[in-house]
Amino acid sequence: MSQKREGNFRLLTLATGLITALLLGLIPTVNASADTEGRTVTATSKSWIVTLWVEGTYTRVGSTIPATVAIDNRTVHSVEISGCPGVTYKIVLGNSKVPNSPIIPSVLCVSKMSPGVHVFHTKVQTAYQECGGVGTPRCGNPPRMSPLPTGTYHTQVVLPGTNPSLPKLGSLSITIHS
Repeated sequence: MSQKREGNFRLLTLATGLITALLLGLIPTVNASADTEGRTVTATSKSWIVTLWVEGTYTRVGSTIPATVAIDNRTVHSVEISGCPGVTYKIVLGNSKVPNSPIIPSVLCVSKMSPGVHVFHTKVQTAYQECGGVGTPRCGNPPRMSPLPTGTYHTQVVLPGTNPSLPKLGSLSITIHS
């Protein structure tokens, strides 16, 4: 493919990704109003735009909430990312009474992220991330993760490692009710 055609193809791919993300509401526009329902949080840097969108902020004990993480690689080259499928883009809930930090295994998976917008569909986990430890429920037999108790929590997102680093996302408040 000629250099000009390759450049046009990249521009078309980027434009298609941005339009899709804008239509899904994943990237705020300049004149967009604030998210009054608290369902979106965005972090930006020179090289990245990272957006978390959750379907709702109020859910029942033991359920999950559909969520989307959009990452816009604004560099002009592919960036190496570290993080394993099923662990990267995992969203857990915690608060001052139930810290519930995400468990990140030491296994290292590496891949590349090309320039442009990348959309990852995931779910907010409303369960403990471990069992049998101090401050966590018993594991049971077979072991299973217990649902979090009712209350208000904040999101914690496991993002991949990159260079340049992704900006740190703020948190969204999620209320779990019975």
